[in-house]
Amino acid sequence: MQERRAIQHSLREIQRQMRENPDEFIQEDPTALLDYLAQSDRIIKNVKQTAEAAIDARGLVIAADLSARRVQRLTSGNVGNGVDVDEFVSKCITYMLHGRGIEDDDAQELSSTQRRRRQPNNRGALGSDDEDQIGDDGDMMNWAHLGRFACLPAVRRPAVPGFLLGPLSIEKKARKITKRSAPFRVNNLEEVRPQELRAEDLTKSDKNDLPAICKKICVQLEQAQAESQDAVEEQIDTLGDEPTPEDERALMDRYALRSTGGIDLVRFVINPRSFGQTIENMFYISFLIREGRVRLDFDDHGLPAIEPAERDASAEVSRSKTAMRHQAIMSIDMATWRDMIDIFNITEPMIPHRQEEEQQGPGARGWYS
Repeated sequence: MQERRAIQHSLREIQRQMRENPDEFIQEDPTALLDYLAQSDRIIKNVKQTAEAAIDARGLVIAADLSARRVQRLTSGNVGNGVDVDEFVSKCITYMLHGRGIEDDDAQELSSTQRRRRQPNNRGALGSDDEDQIGDDGDMMNWAHLGRFACLPAVRRPAVPGFLLGPLSIEKKARKITKRSAPFRVNNLEEVRPQELRAEDLTKSDKNDLPAICKKICVQLEQAQAESQDAVEEQIDTLGDEPTPEDERALMDRYALRSTGGIDLVRFVINPRSFGQTIENMFYISFLIREGRVRLDFDDHGLPAIEPAERDASAEVSRSKTAMRHQAIMSIDMATWRDMIDIFNITEPMIPHRQEEEQQGPGARGWYS
């Protein structure tokens, strides 16, 4: 109890300094904010209860507010401390006029006017004549060049071939404009035949139907497990009377089979053609595991394996009442995805590749001519 009181006192004391002396934390030099974060990190290492964590969270809210006020002060238009909009636009124009971003002065991407501006005797100031200001392409605001060589290299998002929409994709709903109906008049009634409903109208597209997609993947898992087990049994019969455990494991690894009898989770969900569909496959498998249609086990080496679970109505009801739910979070990036493809030598996806729609975000064409 004394240790908890000391921690709470320390946290409240440094937070009191922020509330009483906010000017010290929003100065141009961020030393005060960094000192607070360092002290908070040092104190939070000894926190074991939620009450102290809640006090530290309130301190982080105060620090975030002071940091936002500091940024607002720096960018409020003060030329000495903030961003001068005129200077920024001027530098962008100079970047486009001189073709910055291309190191070679004789590159083919440069126009003749840009090469002339890069010469030492022409540097320092822009030409005053109209030809030098306009350039070869008729406009000195070459935004395509600025986007290609200045903006796109700074984009840190991974370049995925398609959007991670899958069953989460939505259709843009058009706004329905309701018209005011005229007063009801019996004499103006018209006879209308009912609309004829055809069989093809009842067919439901399972493109965004999550249960239908998961059902197909469950069937594919059953087929993959049965084919792998049959292939391993046939290969073991050809090895002789007493195959070694190493030979059996090599055969099982060749057909993505684990010692539990299930299929290797990694090789089942990885799609070597699409990083986005790999994420979608992991989402589908997690949904099937949650619904109890797929069981997740670990083999003798701690590697995850999945197999279809036997569904029994009575057992499922009793299991839902007594079983405890365990949740786990699995993260994957493009580097890990490529490493898995190389390590497991995955050439074809076990879950068939789905056709992706080519989509282009708004404003993406603005960077290219």
